Amino acid sequence: MMSETFESKNGIQPAVSEAKTEAAAGDDVTVRYIEGLLASNRPAGPIGYKPDAHVRQYDTHLNSKYKSFNVFKQFAVMRLYHHWPKVVGAVLGKQTKVLEIKPPIIKVAAMTSPCLQQLQMMKRQLLKKINDFYGSELITELECTMYRQSYLKAIQPVDAVSVTSSHGQGLTKGDTSAYMGTAKHTDSYERVLINFKAIPIPIDVMAQIDSSVANIKSEELRRQLKDVQIKQYKKTVYLKDHGYHNCECCEKLIGPGETLCSSCTIKTQEHEAFLYRQHINGIKDRLMQEPFAVYDEMRQHVPQCTMSDYQLAHRECVYFFRNRVVKEESNENYDIYMLLMLITHKKAEQLKPEFVRNSVLKMRAQYKEAVKSHKPQSN
Repeated sequence: MMSETFESKNGIQPAVSEAKTEAAAGDDVTVRYIEGLLASNRPAGPIGYKPDAHVRQYDTHLNSKYKSFNVFKQFAVMRLYHHWPKVVGAVLGKQTKVLEIKPPIIKVAAMTSPCLQQLQMMKRQLLKKINDFYGSELITELECTMYRQSYLKAIQPVDAVSVTSSHGQGLTKGDTSAYMGTAKHTDSYERVLINFKAIPIPIDVMAQIDSSVANIKSEELRRQLKDVQIKQYKKTVYLKDHGYHNCECCEKLIGPGETLCSSCTIKTQEHEAFLYRQHINGIKDRLMQEPFAVYDEMRQHVPQCTMSDYQLAHRECVYFFRNRVVKEESNENYDIYMLLMLITHKKAEQLKPEFVRNSVLKMRAQYKEAVKSHKPQSN
């Protein structure tokens, strides 16, 4: 009989035993739950992508040594830059360009106006292809724009008014040669290069560069490293004069109007998601101790708890015990009474045995009927 199965020989067991509650709370403390950007059952890649068998031998090492650093997460997100033509098709891939990927937003530029209209009409299909590539609902918004093409047609005439840069070097207003070099033709547009010779470098900065490479014995290597540092400094000067500035968390240069670079943005989102999950786990820990608690009672123990937070934690607890009782058909009093106390918000002594038995039978019958109705019929 169901009543004999659900009830112990000594009567109805308490819904929450102290030993199991402490064990569950300990597990929640030790488990660091972090929602990944790629919550997928397969690695990111094109549909039908299969990892090389030669690489599989390193999976255990990579997961154990580098998983805590999340070094592959950003790489997996940025792989779309390389695979963009394969994801959207060769024709559309040549006419569009991925400008920026900041989950859940991706910015795509079109080379022509008809292509921009096509992007606007195909947003839903493109989002589906992108998320199929990632294996999860990572991107939810697609921003389309025209690609800003720069063409160097002629050197502007020199204006009579001169201005002074931030480094005290004299530049001439209207003299575009100070920052622009020869145009380099790429696949479908032209890009103006920086004329490094026209950007001055202070004497003290040059002395620092010379001192940094003074200990290098190879003359060729010393010259190459010196050229790299000079070009990097001039590039930084050029970008800062055009509105670029350092990221608030790191020294990486970012565009005007931005506060964080893409790497710091992802780290910030991960940290916020981790703190939020800790908050939700705290509410779930309290529900494991008092599954009958309603929202007002939960606020007394967790003042920061909102209605949406309580609903999310309560729903996860209900789904967990419902899966145990209904799908796995667990007949343990702990699982059954925890589920019913979460649903009814009543204590264990308020639940009658007949109600417990009928509720479990009804939920299991509904589950079996749902599985039977969704099961495909074989010919």
